[in-house]
Amino acid sequence: MMSELVKRIILDQREAGVPELFKRDLALGDVLKPARGNLVKTIIGIRRSGKTYRLFQEMQRIVNLGYSPDSILYFNFEDERLKPFTPQLLSDVIDSFFELFPQTRTEGVFLFFDEMQDVPDWGMFMRRMVDTLKATIYVTGSSSMMLSREVATEFRGRTLSKEIFPLSFSEYMRYQGVSIAANSTSEHGQRIFTSHETAQLKHGCERYLSDGGFIATQHLERPDSIQLLQEYATRALTDDVIERYNVRNPLVASLFLSQCLALSGRELSLNKMRNSLVGRGLPVSRETLASLLQYYEEAYLLFPVYEFTRALAANPRSVPKIYAIDPGMFSAFSKAAAEDRGQRLETAVFLKLRRETDSIREGSISRLLIRDGGTSHEVDFVVGDVLSQQAYRLIQVCWNLDDPKTRHREISALQVAMSRFGLHQATIVTLDTQETVPVDEGEVTMVPAWQWLLDDSMA
Repeated sequence: MMSELVKRIILDQREAGVPELFKRDLALGDVLKPARGNLVKTIIGIRRSGKTYRLFQEMQRIVNLGYSPDSILYFNFEDERLKPFTPQLLSDVIDSFFELFPQTRTEGVFLFFDEMQDVPDWGMFMRRMVDTLKATIYVTGSSSMMLSREVATEFRGRTLSKEIFPLSFSEYMRYQGVSIAANSTSEHGQRIFTSHETAQLKHGCERYLSDGGFIATQHLERPDSIQLLQEYATRALTDDVIERYNVRNPLVASLFLSQCLALSGRELSLNKMRNSLVGRGLPVSRETLASLLQYYEEAYLLFPVYEFTRALAANPRSVPKIYAIDPGMFSAFSKAAAEDRGQRLETAVFLKLRRETDSIREGSISRLLIRDGGTSHEVDFVVGDVLSQQAYRLIQVCWNLDDPKTRHREISALQVAMSRFGLHQATIVTLDTQETVPVDEGEVTMVPAWQWLLDDSMA
């Protein structure tokens, strides 16, 4: 009976075809001709971030290269009819496809397996496919464990892993129908935007910081968007945290996640959070909260950022800042929408750095707490190598610099850090300030968010 269901799912998907696509910027490299031993291309990200549609985009590219649609198997393991999963399911999928299209066994097949991380023994099965099948394989999953322990153990260097996030600001603008001319002028390596482009980008940036980049929310009214984003978080919590790790107190997990997402851009003290939950009659240990925080990160719900000099230290008392997966997700859980503009901007800046930075190396993005004489300073983001304690980029985030005290505080912190690491340039991302400030150590560049958040392809 399962084999018949699998065949029906395969045929239903083929009949539905590839839907209309919005092209994502995530590059997967050249299409590999089906062969034994090909690299498996793995896409990981939070649910509803676009993994499935990135697979569809790749399937369309394969057909456009001249391969037959009959050579492509797409299978989505989120189908509730397939549960409970059994180890036999994966063999049923392959065997059913070859029964339907027997020529592909010898001619070669493109396999697209969507959300397969919860199928028993998927790693061993995929390794067997790599070793024995004339195939090119794509896999998606919603756990960052697929980036490291699970995939590395099973494939030992035979996979190319990529992360996908909700829309970047550049993708968001394209999705809204705004294109920036490729031949726009530049001066000293910096883009110069027309007045019309600038107006569009400014307006779009403020909307992006509020709405975020989940595609399904883009055309919804604000209350509906908030509801959908909260449902996304609940679904990820249920499937990728509570069920996967057999969490015994779902209520604590839900309340803790809600409070974490509402803190995006701020420090998270597990001790204070524990005391708050205990005060509400929910007994929980600090160790449980620490485990939940790790699970949330693995599910791509949020990311902790630790202090640069301690980012690799096994210090259970470290107080990180945390960042939600998307500015819109943060807004959906924030109770002070009119007052959280700085948090939304800081969240968006972190996410752009996260897209650009090697995610596998822990501590690539950190925060910096530094003293100069009797004064304490903080730099929001340090991009660097924590092993060698070498910083490459220093970035502050400030909504506006109209207040002279605020301006002095932000620049002074960067100066101390520039001196410490021997850097001659640092950046402050603001809402709309554009200025270069000479300092003894070099220069501090203030860049408006609508320009800084653009990807290189548009900026």
